[in-house]
Amino acid sequence: MDNTVVKRLVMTSAFTGAFFAVPLVGEAALGDMTLKQGITHTDVKQLQSLLKQKGYFKEQQTTTYFGPITKKAVMDFQKANGLVVDGIVGKRTYSKLLEKSFQETPPKKQPAQIVAPASKDLKLHSTGQAVMKLQQDLKYLGFFTYYKTTDYYGTITTEAVRKFQLSQKLKATGVADVTTLDRVAKAVAAKKNPVQPPAQTKPAAPAAPKPATPSKPTPPPAPPKPAPAPQPPQSTVKELKFGSTGPEVKQLQTRLKNLGFFTYPMITDYFGMVTEESVEKFQKAYGLPVTGIVTKAVLDKMSAVEKQKTEKPQTHDQITINVIANAAELMGTPYVWGGATTKGFDCSGFIQYIYSKAGVSLPRTVAQMWNATNMVSKPSVGDLVFFETYTTGPSHAGIYIGNNQFVHAGSSTGVTISNLNTAYWQNIYLGAKRIND
Repeated sequence: MDNTVVKRLVMTSAFTGAFFAVPLVGEAALGDMTLKQGITHTDVKQLQSLLKQKGYFKEQQTTTYFGPITKKAVMDFQKANGLVVDGIVGKRTYSKLLEKSFQETPPKKQPAQIVAPASKDLKLHSTGQAVMKLQQDLKYLGFFTYYKTTDYYGTITTEAVRKFQLSQKLKATGVADVTTLDRVAKAVAAKKNPVQPPAQTKPAAPAAPKPATPSKPTPPPAPPKPAPAPQPPQSTVKELKFGSTGPEVKQLQTRLKNLGFFTYPMITDYFGMVTEESVEKFQKAYGLPVTGIVTKAVLDKMSAVEKQKTEKPQTHDQITINVIANAAELMGTPYVWGGATTKGFDCSGFIQYIYSKAGVSLPRTVAQMWNATNMVSKPSVGDLVFFETYTTGPSHAGIYIGNNQFVHAGSSTGVTISNLNTAYWQNIYLGAKRIND
């Protein structure tokens, strides 16, 4: 394995640890089985939580048992949403329950329980126009990556604020206090109105001295020299650096991402700290002066590296790098039964899509993927992990990303990260399999 691949693997491992260091969701794959009265299952607990969030399940504690109280809550929900009122949670009821239940959607408001905030700080569970304005500003700065803004301060907003605070060398609490809000406002203003360097005024030309009266006849002037041949215009390259904006920045980020240096999940048109660090890593890796500024020399080197990359077939390690990077971009994509596009995925559709982007063809269903891959005793990054959920044999799968974590499309969470060590996943774990090289 050459030094370049080793460096990229080290970088990918670091990225996996940094980017995926989000709260783990040990969700129970809600939607994988039909629920009705008399069933005892961990999915019932999640069902009750969803019904409680929407205001239909009134009990203080959730349980794993589907009893008369749960059935009545389901029937009330079905009646309110125009569904068949049978108290059985099938596909249509699941689909309706999962609508607007992502991380950034506030729970059903209980007016009697609303307490006026004690301070102007914005934090987890805050609501209102100030929250939406904060999300819009953070989205403009490239820190808030959810596909829409809301008036609810959820876990995604908390993480966006935390990342912004880290970039500003503030205490990363995830709480938007007065200092953080002031920094956000200043950063937005700076991006909208970048400071232009003062224009350099040309010094006034010195006054021409008065010609002296010649004492002798002035010799005739020398014949004019022929004008030099016109030179072809030189192509200029616009330097890109911190604070630059525009399509050139977006193109730069895309190229750095394809080379494994830009690991942020979103491509933007703003040259911020993440882009600057990516450029510095590229410069250091290829022996260029580490300035964080993109000059013609940097672009030329990038083109040479890209050309060399296309001439060589992808190795297993390079495919793994691309798979992890592509999965990172789809965090939070909703679950859709039978989905295989960025509008929504089911578990096998997500895996097939991610690997197809890396140039690897996989079959469509979990069972077919199980049969088309090779069993390994212990998963490595990029391997598939399989589970037995609602039926005998493999019925759910994800992509192992290291540190006992895997990314997958969960029916109650969309694309998310879960931990193999939680009791639920351990109880239904079938094993890990490697895609044929």
